[in-house]
Amino acid sequence: MRLMLMRHGIAEDAGPDTGYRDEPRALTAEGRALMERAAQGLRTLGIETSLVLCSPLARCRETAEIVGAAVGVDPVEDARLRPGMELDDLAEALMRHPGADRVLVCGHNPDLPHAVADLTGGGSVAFRKGTLAILDVDAVAPRGGRLRALYPPAALRAIGGP
Repeated sequence: MRLMLMRHGIAEDAGPDTGYRDEPRALTAEGRALMERAAQGLRTLGIETSLVLCSPLARCRETAEIVGAAVGVDPVEDARLRPGMELDDLAEALMRHPGADRVLVCGHNPDLPHAVADLTGGGSVAFRKGTLAILDVDAVAPRGGRLRALYPPAALRAIGGP
């Protein structure tokens, strides 16, 4: 399976507008604009996916909608991808879609770098907001995958053009 892990874009701080809660934090205008440029980078790279999965938190769902529009796939929310996701949660979410061989998962820090470290048996990688990691995964288990590419958000935006 080709597994792509992407961290959500820049979101508003928890404050009066969100009732000081984490879940409703939406992308900022800047975060949305930067993710749209990064999504152009995905399109330029020819990234193809059969499934876009995302955490149900607002900032993640919005990021997945932007990315999904770029790759022509409507995102599917999965509560297992909420902050605190473990490798077993990711495996369970993926098992719900047995025919999907190219999956993009939009999630959170520090869950995504931990997943990359677990899957590859390597150290943690930096996941700035909007980072994309591409892995080839034989099994969603420790040392079950290989990191193929890591695109920082600025690189995706540069690939997408001005």
